Amino acid sequence: MTKRQRRSLLSGLMFIVLGVVFLLEALEVFELAPATLWPLLLVVLGIVVLAGTGRDDEDPLQGG
Repeated sequence: MTKRQRRSLLSGLMFIVLGVVFLLEALEVFELAPATLWPLLLVVLGIVVLAGTGRDDEDPLQGG
């Protein structure tokens, strides 16, 4: 999987997670306050950054 594909996948998953969080809040499953939203976004952003580090664009098994 290329770096661009991974980035697209992580971006899509992040939007899905945010959409589910906002949907559950709209359905009053839980209350989402701005004070709890920002730390959650920072944690998700940190996970995305960590998931993208330490990987090369080229796959050594494919002769790249």
